[in-house]
Amino acid sequence: MYKRFFDTAGDPRLVSNGCGKMLEVNQAGVELFGYGCKQELLDLESVGTLFCDPNVGSEFQRRLEAEGFVKEFEAELRKKDGTVFIAAITATLAFEENGSISWEGVLRDITRFKELQGAYLEVEKKNRELSESERSIRDLNRHVLDMLMIMSHDIRGPLVSIAATLKLLLRGSFGRMDESVWNTVSDLMGRVRNLISIAEECLGSAHSIEGEPVNKRQFIDLRQDIIDPVLDEMSNEIEELGIAIDNRLGAIPGGTIPILSEMLWLKPVFRNLFKNAIKYGGKGCTIAFGFEDHGSFYRLNVYNSGRPIPEEYRDRLFTKFSHIDDGAEKKDGFGMGLYLIREIVRKHEGDMWYEPGENGSDFVFILPKHTVP
Repeated sequence: MYKRFFDTAGDPRLVSNGCGKMLEVNQAGVELFGYGCKQELLDLESVGTLFCDPNVGSEFQRRLEAEGFVKEFEAELRKKDGTVFIAAITATLAFEENGSISWEGVLRDITRFKELQGAYLEVEKKNRELSESERSIRDLNRHVLDMLMIMSHDIRGPLVSIAATLKLLLRGSFGRMDESVWNTVSDLMGRVRNLISIAEECLGSAHSIEGEPVNKRQFIDLRQDIIDPVLDEMSNEIEELGIAIDNRLGAIPGGTIPILSEMLWLKPVFRNLFKNAIKYGGKGCTIAFGFEDHGSFYRLNVYNSGRPIPEEYRDRLFTKFSHIDDGAEKKDGFGMGLYLIREIVRKHEGDMWYEPGENGSDFVFILPKHTVP
């Protein structure tokens, strides 16, 4: 019965004596090695001739005699036509009644499995290399952003102090100045304000790109702490272009709308919206801003009269590196600005969108209302 099972087994099987002479092989084994009949295999000088590397065959024999059982021993074997394949051999040592030893083994062709395993390991290696590269890039980006934020913060402090001193000079706190000197100091004041706004833009942009949640917050007066200082920064440009500021469309009275936020991150939102309103509204336009109290949140907006943004550009307003062509002149802007300030608003648990008007453009955003302790 065992002989019948041995001969008809689907797995290649063979029996060898202690000297390596093959005593028996089944039909599956004959087909695996590519021989015409069983006798051709039995006529081989030794099972060791099937091993591509004789040293591997010797190691297999040594382990089998030492342990009595070998499981899944991997070796490269050679077929009759010289083709090499990888086999996993499981063999058991047997002791005969006459004192001799023999062993019976089962073979599995694992060539395809090893190829797939090698490909998988190569992919894993590439993935590890990519992950390591991405980690290095993230660390580098984080370092650059940290340095940008530190530098911007360190620059902003002295600039604010300089601006405060210049304001005192312009008010005459240190004595009266000639008109030419006053004009020079006023021009210098405008330049310092621009530098402060650049430093704050860098801080806001770095914070948004970094993608960290806003944790440190303070109660601020939206009109007094944010809108008025930003409009004050742009007062010269607004005056030169003859732009009218109209806050009748839902004015924001000072001292009545405290918002739980960070002034440093919210200022760039209004600065960017007012800059775009000036740029795209153009000479003689009207800029309006306002708010609506909706119970749990505030709805705020910055509007400019003029031609609305063409419909084909509206879907891209808040995407990275988008630009708007107003049809008459290509203007630089709407690249990263709107994308970044919407990210800032969303980090403050709000949202932002664009609403076209019949004779202008309206950028709207909402912020949650918080109770002042």
